[in-house]
Amino acid sequence: MAPRRTRIIYVRTYLYDDAQPMTDAAPAAEILDRRKRRGAQSRQRVLEHAAAIASVDGLEGLTIGRLAAEAGVAKGNIQVLFGDKQSLQLATVDFVRAVHVAAIVEPALAEASPVARLRSMVERWFDFVEARELPGGCFMNAVASEFRARPGAVRDRVAAHRADKRRRYVEAIREGQAAGEIDADANPGQLTFELLAFQALANVAVTIGDDAEFEQARASSLALLDGVTARRSGQKAARPSGQTGA
Repeated sequence: MAPRRTRIIYVRTYLYDDAQPMTDAAPAAEILDRRKRRGAQSRQRVLEHAAAIASVDGLEGLTIGRLAAEAGVAKGNIQVLFGDKQSLQLATVDFVRAVHVAAIVEPALAEASPVARLRSMVERWFDFVEARELPGGCFMNAVASEFRARPGAVRDRVAAHRADKRRRYVEAIREGQAAGEIDADANPGQLTFELLAFQALANVAVTIGDDAEFEQARASSLALLDGVTARRSGQKAARPSGQTGA
């Protein structure tokens, strides 16, 4: 796995044309609208940097001072935008979820068949993590570990997003079974569990530079999907590289 340049997928919700300067004659509503635009743009910029920092140092590693310096935003503005640290942490979690949905879920849902959608979600997750779209790998896996023993709003939010991902996988598997694309004997919950277990292993591997283990996790995930679809056509699923029979 060749080294890749670290970058972040930015979810651009607001697109503005601020080329025209404000004048004293501008209506009050237009002035207010432009202020809201600038506030939204500042919030976007702060969250982009917050996601990058937290993916490496955790949500507890987010400090207003560091974030202000890296995002080029005044500390006071960050406090106005987010209030307290927990609100900033929650907003960062939601922002990263939006990144994942835009980069992984939405393109996968555009596929024509249930099994193609499921396979696309799996493949795109590995591509996303391998490309280091966030420098610390899979943000949700890292934050779930960070807050696993810390009851509260942040853990609840992360748990909700994890449950939502499991639901999408289970639904895709059940839809595949209903369409005759996935073996009827396959257990959707167990299959989802195994796919997500491979992802958890792969995330650790990619962040510590174990390329072989990362690739094995990817190959095993795809072989698992091949195994529950090949039986429908009477084919024998290919065994992932590096694995042998019992």
